[in-house]
Amino acid sequence: MHEDEGSTPDKLQAMLDAIARSEPAGGSGLADVGRLKADAAKAADVLIEFYGDAALERARLIERGSPQSHFARMVTAEIGRRGRFPPRS
Repeated sequence: MHEDEGSTPDKLQAMLDAIARSEPAGGSGLADVGRLKADAAKAADVLIEFYGDAALERARLIERGSPQSHFARMVTAEIGRRGRFPPRS
């Protein structure tokens, strides 16, 4: 792990903050969902990079800290779909 226990990696936190600030553009809701899915996949990549096999547990911690966040649930689901990963050295 690259960060202290209980902390969120800076790259992931910056991504979560940017997405939380973004408002739907009033266009197609389908486009917004597609963008959120792509962003969730990127966030999952960051968690997997930092935490390897513990990424799912970390995603669940972030989700519990943001119970209203659909995005946090999407990241958790994305990591769960991918399975287990070895930690990076």
